[in-house]
Amino acid sequence: VWLVYHCVKCGGILSAPSGNISSPNYPGLYPYNTDCSWLIVVAEGSSVLLTFHYFELEYHANCAYDYIKIYNGISEDEGNLLGTFCGDISPPQFTSSWNVMSIIFHSDRHVARRGFSVGYRKGNLLYLMQYDRDQLANGQNLK
Repeated sequence: VWLVYHCVKCGGILSAPSGNISSPNYPGLYPYNTDCSWLIVVAEGSSVLLTFHYFELEYHANCAYDYIKIYNGISEDEGNLLGTFCGDISPPQFTSSWNVMSIIFHSDRHVARRGFSVGYRKGNLLYLMQYDRDQLANGQNLK
């Protein structure tokens, strides 16, 4: 007999230039035993800017119970992991180094909090790269 503990619909692919992601039931308590995976894909040549508006997950020193993982790219590649977060200290603002960013949310069988709300928007990656190059050039001229 298969026991289905949760049937929460969450996650998906977001391709609009900006949007919001929040935990299931937000601002109510998120459900137990939940796994959500969001893939943010903006236009090529752009970056993804991520800003947390609210953040409250179950706390654990190593975030072993409930957590959010943020990836600079696809979540299947652990080398892309920017950070794992839990508790009530909001993650910092993140900017991807290309046009894809992933967010994974996991909750376990005990303790639920209000969860999170995060906004994303498309940034201009080409401008950032050009700016970095200009700064390097200007720096070398000063020597």
